[in-house]
Amino acid sequence: MKKILFFILISSMLCAQAGNENISYSTGNFFMKGNRPTTKEYIVDGLPYIDGDKFYKVEVKDYSKDVQTLRYNAFEDEMEFKNGDQLYYANKENNLSIHFTDLNKTYRCLQYRYNGNTKFGYLVILVENSKNSLYKKESIELLKGEKSPNAYSKDANDYYAKEKDLFLIGKDTQLLKFPKNAGDFAETFSLDKNIVADYIKKNKINFNKEKDLIKLVDFLNQR
Repeated sequence: MKKILFFILISSMLCAQAGNENISYSTGNFFMKGNRPTTKEYIVDGLPYIDGDKFYKVEVKDYSKDVQTLRYNAFEDEMEFKNGDQLYYANKENNLSIHFTDLNKTYRCLQYRYNGNTKFGYLVILVENSKNSLYKKESIELLKGEKSPNAYSKDANDYYAKEKDLFLIGKDTQLLKFPKNAGDFAETFSLDKNIVADYIKKNKINFNKEKDLIKLVDFLNQR
């Protein structure tokens, strides 16, 4: 039986749980984080969103289709929804899958190990397989604006800038950065270097292109 997911503010619940950051809006144990700021108090140029500031229709696995529209805030690594003029974050739930139908993009909320550290956040699913999966970490950073060298011009505002996508490959929740070239790929996964080189040459694989990384993971999973 699918869980029911409501994104509705209930004033009596807010009063009853004032001061509690986690507020439940459904019987399906999906929680919202209330009263958490999602914007800076000063002017910042640009957007913290990868796909613009529009809210998109989503499908959440194991929940009903009656779901509030969402958008991914890549700077905060949070899923936002709006009620009136107030923005809220959906609570992160391990293994939660959120599919943006209009974007044809699915995010998985995962706790995973990377570079010896435990991470917990949203990754875009590129390949999910029992052998090896491929995910993309989208990020936006906040850069400092420059001060004006004189009194005749204004200081530049701080601004959001997209960071280079990080591609992570691995099994289960043990993920590592995608190898940078054919030699590293073959060595990392104990493959014959000649076979890998031949495949890359025949398929004109470019390690800087997402679609080619997907091909490489499919090739790896067939070995």
